[in-house]
Amino acid sequence: MTKQNINLLIFTLLIVTAAVRLIGLFFFGDTQLGNEWEILVHNLSESGTLGFYVINENLFIIPKQVQGNEIVLPSVFMPPFYSYYIFLFKKIFTNGQYLTNVIIVSQIFLSIITVFMFFNMLKKKENLITSIILSLVFSLIPINIYASVQISSICIQVFLIVCFLFIIQKFFQESRINFISLSALSILSGLLILLRGEFILFYILTIIYLFLYFSKNLKFFVISIVITLITISPYLIRNFYHFETFTVTKSFGYNLLKGNNPEFKVEGNAAYIANKYDINKLNIEADKKFEIKLDNFYKDKAFEYIKNNPSLFIKNYLYKFFGFLFIDFNSSYEKYYNLLHLLPKIILSFFSFFGALLVLNKTGFLQFISIYFFSNIFLFSVFFILPRYSLILLPIQILLSLECVKYLLRKFFN
Repeated sequence: MTKQNINLLIFTLLIVTAAVRLIGLFFFGDTQLGNEWEILVHNLSESGTLGFYVINENLFIIPKQVQGNEIVLPSVFMPPFYSYYIFLFKKIFTNGQYLTNVIIVSQIFLSIITVFMFFNMLKKKENLITSIILSLVFSLIPINIYASVQISSICIQVFLIVCFLFIIQKFFQESRINFISLSALSILSGLLILLRGEFILFYILTIIYLFLYFSKNLKFFVISIVITLITISPYLIRNFYHFETFTVTKSFGYNLLKGNNPEFKVEGNAAYIANKYDINKLNIEADKKFEIKLDNFYKDKAFEYIKNNPSLFIKNYLYKFFGFLFIDFNSSYEKYYNLLHLLPKIILSFFSFFGALLVLNKTGFLQFISIYFFSNIFLFSVFFILPRYSLILLPIQILLSLECVKYLLRKFFN
């Protein structure tokens, strides 16, 4: 195939990716920021404090947009990256009427780049046609289209994860780690931690695996940790100033209680917490450390429930594990059971699960992504499973599914 024809195929892939997302923007794109992002960005703009809760004139603590002389309590509940991402666009495009559309267009652009990066990952180990087809599958999975036109950090997370995997694949293919690529990987890791706090665990897993695989050269990994810490250090310093603790996010207790309570749902039950615990009746002092103390309260309640119901915790853990891996049989999310969403999810889940098992004993990139795949499922099942979480693993699922299909073809056609 000529270079011109190859470029035409790639261009067609990217045009299709852009077109379906623009169509998606018209039919089901978000038209406003939404509660938590609207509150966080507004309060940051008006008070200079990234905060969700406000103390009003009656000394009640309310999640709201600050007004007048109300006091914004600094927030540590949500990682900061996406709030600052929106805030940056708000500063550049001061006309708030178009802010949401500008953010979504930026996400569509990132989604196109993500598909292109994923194609380049595939091209390093597969032929051109296979790479184009699988990239098209990745691009056209309905939840991937939907996520790109919603006000949600997941689109950026998928972009960063594909870049992250691209660099790791490069390490294994070249059988060495170079300083420039390691620096890029470390910065990406820092950004992912600022986007999703739990990614620090997957970063540690990655560093350990690379350390064991690549001749145990400690120098490289010390450098990586230092660069990652430098990337997240401004926010660590901010949180130490406010809360006297080095942390990126403090939502362990809330997330644990949301996924482990008497009114259990695989997707978690935030309504249970809101209805059961009025924050203004918990006798928690309304100072800068309010969110830290509130999350500790939720953590104690969650541990108490788990301690009193260990067998139920295990049973529900297995429900969540199955819900993440295959299907949630009791989802309340709109159109979750639409075949356009459910059928691709189940097919990919089936092939990727067996693909992950098949490559688990093969040292190298495929083994790494298999471990990464299972680690995500094991970790998130402790808390709760939202439908969009499957997007985090989508590029890995496609790679693992391909390995399963190859195995079956070898078995059936020798």
